[in-house]
Amino acid sequence: MHTPISLLDAKEFLVKLVQEAGEVLCKYFDSGSFTQKSKGGVDFLTQADEEVDAILLKRLKEKYPQGNFLTEETAPEDYSSLKELDNLWVVDPLDGTANFSRKSPNFAISIGLVDKGKSKLGVVYVPMTKNLYYAMEDQENAYLNEQPIHVSSTESLGELVVAVDWPWKLEKRLQVVEWIKNMSMSVRQIKAMGSAVADLASLAEGRVDAYLHSGLKPWDVAASSLIIEKAGGKITSSNGNQWNVFQPDIFVSNGKVHEPLLDLITKK
Repeated sequence: MHTPISLLDAKEFLVKLVQEAGEVLCKYFDSGSFTQKSKGGVDFLTQADEEVDAILLKRLKEKYPQGNFLTEETAPEDYSSLKELDNLWVVDPLDGTANFSRKSPNFAISIGLVDKGKSKLGVVYVPMTKNLYYAMEDQENAYLNEQPIHVSSTESLGELVVAVDWPWKLEKRLQVVEWIKNMSMSVRQIKAMGSAVADLASLAEGRVDAYLHSGLKPWDVAASSLIIEKAGGKITSSNGNQWNVFQPDIFVSNGKVHEPLLDLITKK
């Protein structure tokens, strides 16, 4: 039996931890001096990804030695056996590596605590803006810098700002192209901002109204998904089915536009 984790204690610990890790990323970002290597195809990582991954994993293991761990840079090829685990710490040390490597500040650190595919605690930190988001299963709200946040109240398709992004698996990009084609004549703006973690967090505070992706990993969504739900948003798969953090295909909205936008993106 695992000792139950106090979400409040864990949140306090994670807040300090992501801020410390954020300082490491900021130093690398400012210096521009780091090595890069390919992860296959068009995907790659930097020295900063690996270093911060190692720091976060080490500190989490010290604090929660009984826990289970899934981090982007140490994940096995097949992590499906983790779907049924409790007390699973899911870590993205640097989401938005391409942005980071090109001096664009839209990148983030994400840590989520997951039981059987469902998030119980999520902390997201955007180092360059010092924006710190969190949500806990047993609390009503999502927070940005200790202030409660809420998704947008946009209801009209013609006023929608939708974010999409490009999976590293190239064949999955065709699905995104299809969604864009289906939406393009009906919504106000479609953006690709390059960091699922940061972009989903900005949806939780109402800066975009919807988000679509066809190839996310658990570390992209473990924290942000709970923040969105606690901020009043809705998450399904892109065909409207039930979703959990192990599902790569995601459709997120402020809830008010979910059905009409779903009708748009699924039309043949």
